[in-house]
Amino acid sequence: MSLLFMIIIAAGLPFLTAQSYKNIRKMEAEMEGAQLAKIPVYLQSVIMQVILCTLAFFAARSEEIIIVFKSSFTLQSVGAAVGLIAIALTIAWLSQKFSKEKEDSGTLHHILPDTNLERFVWILACVVAAFCEEYIYRGVLFQMVGSYVENVWWIAAVLSAVVFAFGHGTQGEKAIVQIIPFAIGFQLLVLLSGGLLLPMIAHFIYNVLVELLFGDKIKKDAAPSNSPEG
Repeated sequence: MSLLFMIIIAAGLPFLTAQSYKNIRKMEAEMEGAQLAKIPVYLQSVIMQVILCTLAFFAARSEEIIIVFKSSFTLQSVGAAVGLIAIALTIAWLSQKFSKEKEDSGTLHHILPDTNLERFVWILACVVAAFCEEYIYRGVLFQMVGSYVENVWWIAAVLSAVVFAFGHGTQGEKAIVQIIPFAIGFQLLVLLSGGLLLPMIAHFIYNVLVELLFGDKIKKDAAPSNSPEG
């Protein structure tokens, strides 16, 4: 089970996300600027996350990996979480502000919600993603990788962060590069707080703030690339 988990999470998932990215780009061209249906995208993400989390659970059991959820909410750990969110949001803002690309190379505008119903389903998807991704990558995968690198923390953190980033390939190449240090920061939160709960909360808050602070701009910037030239 652990070998199957490693193959799927390190090779299968990045391959599937790369194919999804290509398919989304193809549909964009065929639909001539029309938006893709977002709720099915959210539900597909939830199903995928639950399947991967279930697989991670059984892989952890087979390897006798102990996952600690309870975090210690100290001034240091909470401060680190707030700082990580602030840095990530700053990077996202700078990326939007100073991007020299005339066309949006990512697909984030297809993920962010427009209607109240989409926002409701999207928030539920964010809750599932925050729980499952932290459990899968910062919990199970990190410890599995650590067992192969003699428990050298930074090597395990970097390798699991790289796998995590490539698992988000549908957001584009630039997003992958930005996600790697963010993922390492989440692993640091686990170390500081002693459990997964704090990074789960930070992960969820970041996802929500991206929509609140940058959602309109991201969708506006993407609009010219999705509309036919006149």
